[in-house]
Amino acid sequence: MINTDGTGLKQITFDKTFDSFPMFSYNGKKVVFASNRNNGGTRDTNVFIADWVE
Repeated sequence: MINTDGTGLKQITFDKTFDSFPMFSYNGKKVVFASNRNNGGTRDTNVFIADWVE
């Protein structure tokens, strides 16, 4: 997360593997991101969709 002026940088995923490409739904209630977690050691990338709760 980051404000449009570059302030307020905040990490929103916490895993030692690749997590990237976060995007919010149009209404801001969901976040989707790509991750290599839970891939059983393969190179598969998974897509996660989560409810956004502040």
